[in-house]
Amino acid sequence: MKRIAESSLLKLAVFGIILYLAVLFGSSWLHPEDAAETGESLPKVTKQQAADAAVRFVRDRFSLAEDYAASTLFQSHSDRSGYLQKEQLLETYLKSYPDYPIDYFEVEINENGTGKTYYVDVDFANLRILGWSAFTSPAAKRQTVSSEASNPREAAERTMAEQGYSPADFSEASPLDPEDRQKTSALGTGFVYISKSKQIGEARLRLLLAVSEGKTTAFHADFGIPASFKSWQDEQNDNASTMTRISMLASLLMAAAALVVVIRYRRQITFRRGLFLTASFLAIYITNNFNMIPALRTMHSNGPSQWEATFNLWFLNIVIALMAVSVYFSFLAGRHMWKLRGWITCPVWADDGFGRHARSAMFRGYLLCLFILGIQQTLYFIAGEYFDVWAVNDPSDSVLNMTVPGLFPLMAWAAAISEEAVYRLFGIAIFLKLVRNRFAAVLIPGMIWALSHTQYPIYPVYTRFIEVTIIGLIFGYAFLKYGFMTVLFAHASMDSILMGLSLFDGEHWTISAIGLFYIVFPALIGWAAYWLHARLRRSFKKT
Repeated sequence: MKRIAESSLLKLAVFGIILYLAVLFGSSWLHPEDAAETGESLPKVTKQQAADAAVRFVRDRFSLAEDYAASTLFQSHSDRSGYLQKEQLLETYLKSYPDYPIDYFEVEINENGTGKTYYVDVDFANLRILGWSAFTSPAAKRQTVSSEASNPREAAERTMAEQGYSPADFSEASPLDPEDRQKTSALGTGFVYISKSKQIGEARLRLLLAVSEGKTTAFHADFGIPASFKSWQDEQNDNASTMTRISMLASLLMAAAALVVVIRYRRQITFRRGLFLTASFLAIYITNNFNMIPALRTMHSNGPSQWEATFNLWFLNIVIALMAVSVYFSFLAGRHMWKLRGWITCPVWADDGFGRHARSAMFRGYLLCLFILGIQQTLYFIAGEYFDVWAVNDPSDSVLNMTVPGLFPLMAWAAAISEEAVYRLFGIAIFLKLVRNRFAAVLIPGMIWALSHTQYPIYPVYTRFIEVTIIGLIFGYAFLKYGFMTVLFAHASMDSILMGLSLFDGEHWTISAIGLFYIVFPALIGWAAYWLHARLRRSFKKT
C-alpha cells in the first residue's frame, strides 16, 4: 500500500512538472513581450549609488547639512501599472514613455537636528532624478526667517523649464482637486500642470509642484489615472478588505473553539506537544517583521518615516504573538480531536518511527508540492488569458525592501506551520464534527484560508480566492490521506521554491545561491530530522 501511495504521488508530481513547464514556455511563446516588461523592473544600479545621486542633488538644490542620514527604498506607481494592465496598454507605455518608469528608487534623507526630510525619486536604470519632495517640520519652519518669492507660480514654471518642460505645452489645473491639495499642503503652494500632448489611454501626463519661500519643494511627473479606474480599484480593494475581515472573524471563532476543546480535554492533553513548532513560527515571523522595517517605511507621510515604521513593527509583533497562541491551541485541539477518532495525525519525537516518518513526509511533501505548483501555474495562466487577471508590484512586500533578503524564504515555514495547524489539523477536525460531511469539512476551512489571501495586489481580487480554495482542497485531502507532517512539508516546500526563485536576479550569484539553498532546504530538514533522531535514539538506548 505504501508503494502504491508513493507511486500515485510520483505520477502527480510528474504531471505537475509537465503542466508547469508547458504553461511557462507556452506563456513565453504567446507573450514574448512579457519578458521584456519584467526586465524593466530590475534595478541596474545599487541602492548606495542611488543614495549618492540623491545626496548630490539635495546638496546642490537645498544646501544639505553635513549631519544627515540617507536610506534607499524600492517604490512603484502601482495605480499606473494597474490601469495600464487593465486597459492592455503596458507594452505601448513602456515603448512610448521610457523616461517615466513605473518602478524606481526613493531615497529618504533626514537632516539631523533641523527637522528637514527630503524624498528624492531616482531612476534605477540610469540614476536620473525623477522628482523630489522637501519637507520641513512645523517647529523648524517657525524658526526660519521667511523670504517669500514675489510669485510662487514663476518659481514653479522656472523649475519646469529646468527639468526640460515648456510651460507652453501644459495647461494649469485650477483649483486643485482634494487629493492634490492634500499632497502639497505641507510642502507649500501647490500647482498642477497637465500636458496638452502626452497621453496614454485616458491618462495624461501631469506635473505636480509645490513652492515654499521661493524654492520648489516638490516636483513629480506622473500620469493622471482616470477616476473610473480609481473607483473600480477602490471597490476591488474594499472587497478584498471585506473578505479578509471575514477570514479574520472566522479564524478568531476557530481559535475560540480550539481553546474550548483544550479546556474541556485538558486532563487528557499533553501540553508540550506543538511547543517547538509554535516557537519556531513565532521566532521566524518576528525575525521577518524586523527584516521588513524598510518595507514598512514605504508607507510614509511627508516627514521622517522611522516613527511610523516602528509603530507598525510593534503592532505587527503583538498581532503575531496572539497568532502564535492561536496556532498552539490549534495544535493541541486538532491533534486530540483526531486522536479521539482513533487517528494519530503524526508521530512525536519520543516514538521510534519519528525519524523515518519525517523523511518519508519530506519526500511525499516535495512530490505533492510539485503537483500543486503545476496546478497553480495553470490557474494563473487561465486567469490571465480568459479572466484578464493581472498583478502589480507591492513595495511593502518586496524583497528589494528587506534588510536581509536572504532571510525572506524562512517565512515559508512560518506560513506552513500556522496555516496547516489552523486550517487543516484543527480546521478539518472541527468542521467534520459540526457538518459531518468530509467534503464540506475540507472545503470550509480551505475557503476561510483562501479569504485571507485576497489582500495580495492581484486583480480582480475574487480570482485569488478561487485559486487558493482549490489549493486548499488539495492540501485538505492530502492531510486526510498522508497526515499532518506531509502537508507541512508540502506547504513549506512549495513556498520555499517560490520564495527561493524570487531571489534569482541573474546578477548577484551569492543571492541566487541563497535562493537555490532554500529550494532544497526542506529536504535538508527532513534528512536532518531522520539522522538526528536515529543518532539520539541509539545513544539513549546505549545508556
